[in-house]
Amino acid sequence: MLATTSCSGADRIKDGVATDEGIAVIADPEGQYRDLLKRSFLATQSGPVTLGILGLDDGCDVLDSAVDAVQKRNLPQWRANLVAAYRNNVPPDLLAEAVQKSPRRARSILQPHVAAIGNSMKQSSEPLLESSTVEVLGATFAAAGKVDKASRDMTARQKDLAKIRTSDEICGVKRWQQQ
Repeated sequence: MLATTSCSGADRIKDGVATDEGIAVIADPEGQYRDLLKRSFLATQSGPVTLGILGLDDGCDVLDSAVDAVQKRNLPQWRANLVAAYRNNVPPDLLAEAVQKSPRRARSILQPHVAAIGNSMKQSSEPLLESSTVEVLGATFAAAGKVDKASRDMTARQKDLAKIRTSDEICGVKRWQQQ
């Protein structure tokens, strides 16, 4: 897992303007991108099937490795898009105030702008998330393709598939409310 960005309160603003680093502290691009990659993978039909083929424990390890590789390559673009979404949708004085607070407090301050930030981020980053999810799926498919199907314990695999369908958390991702 990549290290989370942190900076002192003094590094979060410069000349009264929120810095990119300050925005990253409150926006958590690393955590957001990682979570969305896993959620996108799990929302496909194929993602959970590959976990079933690999076995849930091994499958989650493969998923984590695939997400790490994709995140390492694409995080700078994701981060830039997220910082831009904040800058384009939050008044500069409010953003400067928010980055000086804890991430929880900043979310409260920025609540009126969350929908606009989200829409901007979706517009700029949806293609990146889609291509990144395809990369993660490709890596997990490759690993699943190496499994000797004759040596699989089908009873264990059936239990894994049942757990995938009913568990509140899969591979460190809490199940989200379906719409």
